[in-house]
Amino acid sequence: MKRNRLFLVCIACLAVMLLAACGKSQETPMESSGNTQATAAPDQNDTAQEPEYEYPSEDAGPVLEESRLGYSMTYDPTVFTLDDTAQDKDTYTYNTAEELSGPVYIAVQSCPDKDAQTLADEIAAQSGQEGVAPQTTFFGADGLETLCVYYEEEVEGVTQTHAVYAISLEEGSLLVEISSSVDVPLQLQGKLEEMTGTFKLL
Repeated sequence: MKRNRLFLVCIACLAVMLLAACGKSQETPMESSGNTQATAAPDQNDTAQEPEYEYPSEDAGPVLEESRLGYSMTYDPTVFTLDDTAQDKDTYTYNTAEELSGPVYIAVQSCPDKDAQTLADEIAAQSGQEGVAPQTTFFGADGLETLCVYYEEEVEGVTQTHAVYAISLEEGSLLVEISSSVDVPLQLQGKLEEMTGTFKLL
């Protein structure tokens, strides 16, 4: 009787072990496949959500330019190209895939041998238009008192606008020219105002 009971106990133990082993072997493939799907899913989602490349937008981060000409100004290098290769002039040209009717740029020029009044008078005379004269106004982040000459001209059928600011320095002056067109988009006009609003003398 003792042997029979021991034999039955052994059989029961083997049965339990076999059932546990079977159960484990059945769960493992499902768990493994589940993990594979969970790992693969993010890759598929990442691929699906990855945006197509687009031309740089207007809301990219700004860069502070501290120029050798004695001023600083913040600009967006993804939409403006800075040419500072000239000895006495920096030019920030709007340069994107957007088609505009005319060039848009901000040019800053050092004029160490002329005062602001002389420069403003020369710009007004060079415009070749009657009624164009320097006007006292304020410019930049610090509200610099400047002389501004504003005029428009027809260039290949496009009305190009020019606002030129003559800024007095201890020696000479700086000229800041903002050139665009009458039909420039409002978003771009805002970008120009943002840039000139950060202008400071060093």
